[in-house]
Amino acid sequence: MIEEEIKNYGQILLSWDFPEYPQYQRGKSWHVISGSLLLFFIIYAIFTSNFLFAIILFLSGLVIFLNLKRIPLNVEFKIFEDGIMISSKFYEWTEIKNFHLAYRPPETKRLYFDLKKALIPDISVSLEKQNPLEVRKILKEYLEEDAERGEENIIDRINHWLKI
Repeated sequence: MIEEEIKNYGQILLSWDFPEYPQYQRGKSWHVISGSLLLFFIIYAIFTSNFLFAIILFLSGLVIFLNLKRIPLNVEFKIFEDGIMISSKFYEWTEIKNFHLAYRPPETKRLYFDLKKALIPDISVSLEKQNPLEVRKILKEYLEEDAERGEENIIDRINHWLKI
């Protein structure tokens, strides 16, 4: 067995675990409404002879249903002297443009990193029970804070609203 080279990213300044996605409480009405809407759009797609759209809707509904039954994995997040690590993926400070916090407890407690590469999506990290002032203080030593953006990104807002 070949040993992997372990890189030294400097001292760990802060670390915590968080679930890969939030688990929402969904009542019976949520399941009835979302299932009815999905069925309505599939029937509409079939009546308008848009069979590809019907297949995409069916597969999307299946993926969402299967994902609702799955328990989210724990993701480990670490802030090092040389960058951040999410699970096993390391990002150097030079790869990150800036960060911002969206903190409105109890619903919104997220940390966002904007990456310099346009094709890579920005990083969203749940703060869990971390003190946002401590996180901000550490990150400001290495990155600029985008203070104008204090809200969740649109994807997180839609997922929160739809409870998916």
